[in-house]
Amino acid sequence: MRRLALLVVATATTAAACTPGSPIYVGPPLVSLSGTLMSFEDRQPIPQAEVCVFGADTLCVATDQKGEYLAQARSSVLLEGGRLTVRFRGQGFPTAVAELVDVAPGGTRVDCGVSNRVTLSARPVACLPIEP
Repeated sequence: MRRLALLVVATATTAAACTPGSPIYVGPPLVSLSGTLMSFEDRQPIPQAEVCVFGADTLCVATDQKGEYLAQARSSVLLEGGRLTVRFRGQGFPTAVAELVDVAPGGTRVDCGVSNRVTLSARPVACLPIEP
């Protein structure tokens, strides 16, 4: 009868991720983008809007009822210089874009205020700052 031996080796990185109840991810570092999408004029959240991250690949997610989103991708999504483009499209609002540079693996917050005023440009508008 043959016996099979299995050896499990845990590194500090893997062991740190093994906390009860948390997801386990073993792979390349992740880039996490999170934030809030809201109307610039009245600061109301924009639910069910499309948020797309463009880099070496494309990832799209939807905002929740609070206008919040979370998009996670492998760090290989980053273009040279850590560049990414984030596009926001909500019903009744013009498309808005945020251009990011020097994005590193880990968490980055990208909040976007979108004006619902009519724009005559066929190009996306820039995200407007959201003050606390």
